[in-house]
Amino acid sequence: MTPAARLAAVIEILDEMEKTHLAGYGLRKGLQRRRYAGSGDRHAISKMFWQVHRAWARLFWHLQQCEYEVTARSIMIAAQILVDQQAPSEIAVMFGGEGKHNATALSDSELELIRQLAERQLDDPDMPYHVALEWPDFLMEDAIAALGDATENELLALQGEAATDVRINPVKLSDRRVLREKFAGRGIKCHFNRLSPIGIRLDKRTRTEGLPEWKNGLFEYQDEGSQITALLCDARPGMQVVDMCAGAGGKALVMAAQMQNKGRVLALDRDAERLELGGERIRRAGIHNIERKHVGDRWGTKRWRRKFDRVVIDAPCTGSGTWRRQVDARWRCSSDDLACYNRLQAQLLDKGRAMVMPGGRLIYITCSVLASEGPAQIDRLLAEAPELELADIGKIWQDTIAAQQGGSCPPLENGTLRLLSGRDGTDGFFMAVIQARLR
Repeated sequence: MTPAARLAAVIEILDEMEKTHLAGYGLRKGLQRRRYAGSGDRHAISKMFWQVHRAWARLFWHLQQCEYEVTARSIMIAAQILVDQQAPSEIAVMFGGEGKHNATALSDSELELIRQLAERQLDDPDMPYHVALEWPDFLMEDAIAALGDATENELLALQGEAATDVRINPVKLSDRRVLREKFAGRGIKCHFNRLSPIGIRLDKRTRTEGLPEWKNGLFEYQDEGSQITALLCDARPGMQVVDMCAGAGGKALVMAAQMQNKGRVLALDRDAERLELGGERIRRAGIHNIERKHVGDRWGTKRWRRKFDRVVIDAPCTGSGTWRRQVDARWRCSSDDLACYNRLQAQLLDKGRAMVMPGGRLIYITCSVLASEGPAQIDRLLAEAPELELADIGKIWQDTIAAQQGGSCPPLENGTLRLLSGRDGTDGFFMAVIQARLR
């Protein structure tokens, strides 16, 4: 495909995406319909597509300032000038021409738009703060309450691309140096994660389905922040652990491995399909102590009251800490969605309070950078639960991550841990470890 044909393909995919409202899904479907595109073309189309989404609010604002209708075509024209910094003359040759896959020639109004945009910069001092940060306006105060002086740096970091991390499976591999050497032998460039003692960061995402190391369960894909929160659950051999929102089992696999297949991890989730997806991962990893159970929307805790040494709540949330990966999710999140998540988070914490045994720990995790989904939930719980208190995450870090030669613990905030994309290079996470007093 020519550069002009690639540009036309992105315009068409963006236009078609309006019917799906899911960027990743729209891109995959668009590429499937263009089976003639080679791997280089697919990579170039994907790169252009995501560049647009990472600058979506700013491009939209510039088009509004130019009093021009926002369409897939106009936003790609703006991206060529403001993101790729192409000259107007270079853009003109990308439209029209003899190529059958090219976009139609530029109109007079589009030529005038190009002239206006050529005098602008992507980052404009007149932009509203939330536009410059590519952040929903209704979530600004919530983010500032959580991030304080680091707000700008961290929200800018969430505009970037996420790294690709894998972790070793401790049941089958005790030293990540072995996996790094195997990767190096296959020409896969990588380096150790800075914080996680079981993690490796790939220089670029690589297909692994055919690798024997993947087939034999030596490693799994998992963001470094997720690895850290799983290790800090401090699950030990013989314990009874419940993962209340297990999904496909990423954290449950880490905890089960730390338990050396001794004891039990009860993996609960309301999504039966996601639980089923975890089955293959469990088998490949050689894990035998995870029990999966589908629960309904209104499941109760009576049979599990005070039964668990560790109660892990990786709570449903906005996912704002992962918006480097799900770039368009920020524009699909509403105030009603946030309110619904907040209610569910509080309900799950109340259930966890009932399920943790005296002397055990309740661990609350969200992949969010919002105060309402982190500190506010913990403050509410501790105010209502005199039998609970915050545990010392710094000491837990020393006993778990530092003991395995991992990195140093980031600064704690009022006894809780926040992992940040800008500062720590991970997805954004909030974590609180709550101790149940012996009664």
